[in-house]
Amino acid sequence: MGFFRRTACGIVFASGAAIVSWHAANSYAADGAAHAAFKPAPQVTVKVVERGESSAGPEECRGVIVGPGKNQPEAFLGYAGFVGWESPIRLANGDWLVGFNAGYWHASAPTPLQYPAARLEEYKQMGLPTNIEAPTGGRAMIVRSTDRGKTWSKPATLVDTPADDRHPAFVQLGDGTLVCSYFTYTGRDAAKDYQEESDTRVYTIRSHDNGRSWDKPQRVMTPFLYDETDGPLVKLKEGSVLMAINGRDKAGPPDVAAVLRSNDAGEHWELLSSVKGEHDLVEVGLTVLPDGRWVMMTRPEGDIMWSSDQGKTWTKPVSFGMRMYAVSLYVLGDGTLVCLHGSYGAGGLRVIFSTDGGETWIAPAKDHGFLVDNSYGYGKAMILPDGSLYVVYLATGGHRAEDAKSNAEWCIRFKVREDHSGIELLKAPNR
Repeated sequence: MGFFRRTACGIVFASGAAIVSWHAANSYAADGAAHAAFKPAPQVTVKVVERGESSAGPEECRGVIVGPGKNQPEAFLGYAGFVGWESPIRLANGDWLVGFNAGYWHASAPTPLQYPAARLEEYKQMGLPTNIEAPTGGRAMIVRSTDRGKTWSKPATLVDTPADDRHPAFVQLGDGTLVCSYFTYTGRDAAKDYQEESDTRVYTIRSHDNGRSWDKPQRVMTPFLYDETDGPLVKLKEGSVLMAINGRDKAGPPDVAAVLRSNDAGEHWELLSSVKGEHDLVEVGLTVLPDGRWVMMTRPEGDIMWSSDQGKTWTKPVSFGMRMYAVSLYVLGDGTLVCLHGSYGAGGLRVIFSTDGGETWIAPAKDHGFLVDNSYGYGKAMILPDGSLYVVYLATGGHRAEDAKSNAEWCIRFKVREDHSGIELLKAPNR
């Protein structure tokens, strides 16, 4: 969600969200959540390779899904050109879906704005427009391709609550049920400085017809003062679903990373464990390795941690000199672990990968990954049958008014080279 982190044909629903219960695997103290006990962590290193950057540049390969003059959403109160915070999925029937947020700025809080005067002035200096009428803020939207990304449908509303609905992400289960997670933002949180219950909360919605209609939103209950999730969700072999979140413990900062699991297609969620480190652990990426271990990585220090007991306990979070944000993790068919992220070290959307489950990372430099594109750095991917990754990402952060008015959802493909010597960018299907 950028600087707002506390480090940092759909159906529209405006209100009346149902409440989802949670069942804690650990006990909880009155002042907050109990956190998983740490186990010793492996040593993490970076293997620097030369000539690993793609021979093709992003300008030759990227396509546009939504952008200035191309496939923009129909006008609604609160939309002024900003699109971002996206995630793709390839469905069992062959359709591709991309969910994203549409609004007026980097964070499209509902109006009237509730920021305190000093923060409002700070945001105005960045470019926040104050003449926008947005009674429900931004909304989550969805586009569909039935020809493997060559063409895309007109954006349709996925969900529109009274808040800004952000970071929709998906997983499809064996029976076809589509589960979407997202979180809400109202702007009230900053005024309270997260010292009490916040409106920033995680929700899920489900579809039983490949995303053409959706059930009512359900809040995922946690013991935290606020919580967020960026996706993607993770489907386990036996059919249950994992969701990684970050939140603020009632005992105070730093923010924690946590893992929830659903055994009933996203209707109920069990909080398996949370991890509290020496600094914030946010924008959490999660996946399952071929050897059965679970692995998480987080913003801002690129902390990595592993669990060998299905999320009950975790190794101590360790960093390895590569600061990052918007982390997401993917396992390729040959077992290669891929980390897509925004880079503090060199800027842009970048990628590193590992052949040993994240203990050794292959990169062009100690402090940054291979370039995917010189964009704001937020993007999510899906793995295609040919082993390439299809990435959807926003062009800019939309902080400046002119950027927000003309933002775009870009797409690109890349492959990890067979000899693991680097990556190659590939043309997007609609290039």
